[in-house]
Amino acid sequence: MHALLLSLAMAAATQLPTDGRLDDVDAFMEKVLEQRDVNWNDFYNFFCTETAELRIDGSIEGAPMQGFRRQFLWFVRDGYLVRSPVSVDGVQVSAEDKKKSEDEWIERLEKRERERGPDRETFFGFKFEPGNYLFAGQTNFEGRDVVVVEYYPEELFEDDEEEQAKAKEENRKEVRIGGDGDEIEEALSKVFLVTLLIDPNEYQIVHMTLDNYGFEFLPMSWLVQLDTVEASLAMSKPFEAVWLPRDIAVYGKVTTAVGSLSVRYESTFSDYAKAETGATFRFPPRGLSEEKKKKQR
Repeated sequence: MHALLLSLAMAAATQLPTDGRLDDVDAFMEKVLEQRDVNWNDFYNFFCTETAELRIDGSIEGAPMQGFRRQFLWFVRDGYLVRSPVSVDGVQVSAEDKKKSEDEWIERLEKRERERGPDRETFFGFKFEPGNYLFAGQTNFEGRDVVVVEYYPEELFEDDEEEQAKAKEENRKEVRIGGDGDEIEEALSKVFLVTLLIDPNEYQIVHMTLDNYGFEFLPMSWLVQLDTVEASLAMSKPFEAVWLPRDIAVYGKVTTAVGSLSVRYESTFSDYAKAETGATFRFPPRGLSEEKKKKQR
C-alpha cells in the first residue's frame, strides 16, 4: 500500500507521559490528524463488507416503528469510495438496483465536491480546531496503552453565559429551516464533546466517542426534543501498519408530544481484502510535499 511508508514514518517513538501531562497537545494532535488522513487514504485500497443494523425501541402515535439489517460492499469506482448495497434483511439486491444505487451515490459525492470541495466521511472529516484540546490522562484499551484527549466545542470555552447563548444563537442562524444536510452537519460539529483514545507511538486514534452538548440550533427544536446523541468509532489493524474502521455506533433518544423512542444504529466493517489495482488519492495526507502528492496520485 502506497501510504505505508508515510504511516510508518509518522509512527516515531513517542512514550506515554509519566507525569500525567502531554506537552504541547496541539502539536501532538496535528500529527494525529495527519495519521487520520493516512487512514482515510488507506481505505481506498481495500474492499470490505459493511453490515448495518438499525434498532428502534418505543413508539410514536401513528408512526409504525421498524428496523433493518443491510449489507454493503465498499470499493473504489471512478476515483470515489462507493457503498454498494448487497442485501436488505436477507434479500439480495438486484444488479439493476445496485447499479442505480452506486450511480446515485457518486452523483451525491460529485455534487458535494462541486459545492464544498473534496469531502470525507463524517468520522474521518470531523473538524478539530487547535486550542480546544485537553489531555485527560492515560488508560488501556483492548490491551493497548493509550492516552486520552478530550475536545470541546468552542462555545464551552466562553466564560460568560451571555457569550455562550450568543454563540448558540449564531449556530442556530447557520441552519435555515429547509436548509440542506451540509448546514446541519457543519453545526453539529460545534456541539459535540469528543473523547479520543490515541496510541501515542503511532499517533493513531483507536477509539473516538462523540457526546452531544446541545441542539437548540435545530429547526423546530421546540416541537421535537432531541434528548441525547452518542456516537463512536473503533479502529482496528487488520494488516501490518494499516488501520481501518472496525465499527461505528450511533445512539439517539427523541421525545415528542405524542411519544418517545430510542434509536441505535451499528455498522461493522469486515472481510477486508486488498484491491488489485491502486486507488487514486482524493485526499493527500497533510504535510506531504507536492512532489510526493503527485507520485501518489
